[in-house]
Amino acid sequence: MNDEELRRWFEANRQLLEIAYLSGTQPWQQSGVGLHTPHNAHDWEVLRRPIADCLTTSGTFLDIGCANGYLLECVLRWTQERGLHIIPYGLDFSERLVSLARERLPQYADHIFLGNAWDWSSPRTFDAVNTTLDYVPIDLQEAYVQRLLARYVRPGGRLLIAEYLGRHTENSDMRIDEKLTRWGFALEMVASSFLEHDPIRQTRVAVVRKQ
Repeated sequence: MNDEELRRWFEANRQLLEIAYLSGTQPWQQSGVGLHTPHNAHDWEVLRRPIADCLTTSGTFLDIGCANGYLLECVLRWTQERGLHIIPYGLDFSERLVSLARERLPQYADHIFLGNAWDWSSPRTFDAVNTTLDYVPIDLQEAYVQRLLARYVRPGGRLLIAEYLGRHTENSDMRIDEKLTRWGFALEMVASSFLEHDPIRQTRVAVVRKQ
C-alpha cells in the first residue's frame, strides 16, 4: 500500500465512522457500540469494563480512537471505584468527534488531541495506552503496535490492545492475544468479557508492558 492508498484508506474510515457514530443518540452509540443492534448502558459496561480492569495503578491513560470521550468518562468512574487516580487523555482523527469529547470532558479539553495514531507526534508518553488494531490496515498492524510502544508508552508502562468480537468476527482464526504472541510480544495479562444474552458479543484486551 503506497502513501496515496493509505491516505485514502484512512479518509474512507474516518467518513464511515463519523456517519455511524454521529447517527447515534446514546453516548455509547457515539462511541462505537450498538449502532445496528439493541444495546443499553449495561451492555456497554460489560463490553468495555475489561479495559478499566487492566489499569491496576494510578497514572496517565491515553485512549486512541476516543470518539466522543464516553469511554474515558467511564474509565475514570470505574477506576475511581478501586481507588485509582487516572489522568485521562484522548486521541481521534475526526475533528467532529474530538469536539464532542471536549464537550463531554471540558475539564480535560486540552487533553483531547486531534490526530491519526499512525503518524501523530505525541507531546508526551503515557503510563497506559489503549487501542485496537482496526485503526490501521492489516499489513501495518504489527508495525503499529511497535510504533505505539516506542513512541507513546513510557518505560514500564502498558499498551492495551482491545478486540471487540461479534457475529462478523466469530469465524476469525486468531484472537488478539494469539496474534500478539505470534508477533513476539510478551503478554502481561488478558482480560475478557461477554454478553450473557448474546455470548458471541465479546471483548478481549491484551496487555503488553514496555520494558
